[in-house]
Amino acid sequence: MDIETFLKDLPPAEDSPKYSLKSVDSIEEDVRKALLKLLERSSKSSGQLRTLLLEKEFPVQLVDQMIDRFIEVGLIDDLALAKDFTEVAVTRKSKAKSVIARELRAKHFPQEAIDAAISEIDSESELEAAKKLAETRFRQLLKLEPEVRTRRLSSYLMRKGYSSRVVWAAVRHASGEVTR
Repeated sequence: MDIETFLKDLPPAEDSPKYSLKSVDSIEEDVRKALLKLLERSSKSSGQLRTLLLEKEFPVQLVDQMIDRFIEVGLIDDLALAKDFTEVAVTRKSKAKSVIARELRAKHFPQEAIDAAISEIDSESELEAAKKLAETRFRQLLKLEPEVRTRRLSSYLMRKGYSSRVVWAAVRHASGEVTR
């Protein structure tokens, strides 16, 4: 692609020109360097990278083209990153499916990657994680009145994103386990 064709395809500038008469190869190299620098700092989804590069006012066509190239060679892998994020969110942070899905959407992951990552969490493992979390939290609330303890524990689990069915099963489990 030569510079004349590239500049002709660009939408007209409103106030001032966003692009100088740099060669397309030079702009492409700048996009590649910026993309590598972003990936060097931390793993990011293709959507996050696209947003960050567009904020730097790189041409949309070149950004999309470069991200597609990086996906082809395996430098960007949304599915693997979404699965890793989900695993950490479930094991270390005890978050529910709905919260994880919301956080993945906020990080601009493609819907296919979100669905694949979330599908690995079954309802039984989610319930077990909620029960374990409820037991721990219940012990911290033992000094409180039973109604207050139940209310606070259920609120805590709801904030973690668990459904009401899971929350109440975990609360019943924790109150039965800890008081024994």
